Amino acid sequence: MKRTLTILACASFIFGIALVAGEDYKNSAEATLAKPSLRKEQIIELLGLESHFEGGYFRQSFAATHRAKIGTERGERLSMTSIYYMLTRDNAIDHFHTKYSDGIEYYHLGAPIIYHMIHPDGRYEKVVVGPDIANGEQLQLAVAGGVFKAAELTAGDYGLVSEAVAPGWEMQDMVTVTKAELLERFPQHAEVIRRLAHD
Repeated sequence: MKRTLTILACASFIFGIALVAGEDYKNSAEATLAKPSLRKEQIIELLGLESHFEGGYFRQSFAATHRAKIGTERGERLSMTSIYYMLTRDNAIDHFHTKYSDGIEYYHLGAPIIYHMIHPDGRYEKVVVGPDIANGEQLQLAVAGGVFKAAELTAGDYGLVSEAVAPGWEMQDMVTVTKAELLERFPQHAEVIRRLAHD
């Protein structure tokens, strides 16, 4: 009987430690999400990011060179490529553009990034890619080829995502567009176009 009580007491003690450790881990994880430990300069250096011509910073992190290329209407392409992409407080806009390939954005670190999309049929869509899934943010976002897309960082020092593109990205598949061109095609979305499109 005495031995059984001793075992129960030890088990209760261990369970209590586990509860405290679990709560500490939860608090630590929440603090990490709320305040990234790395500065933007560290991320740029550690990931080898460079300035992107549409805004922000990037580096290609993967290209499916080990597979045979696939045929497209514009010639042969890699089956997939992927990049790191970061917006910062002082470089906070990815201007409207589109491409032929489909892409998927994946959230990694920092503040949420707001994506604005204008579909070929004129439909507008706004999605926030970030960690707060309980309040409507999304950890990933799929954007079909042909959709005009812009992004902005409205709070925080930086937001870091990755984008996987299939078929793989090539510069000649990028379609830049001016503010005037978008306004002529989608006048109903003038406010967001004037704010986030190139002159």
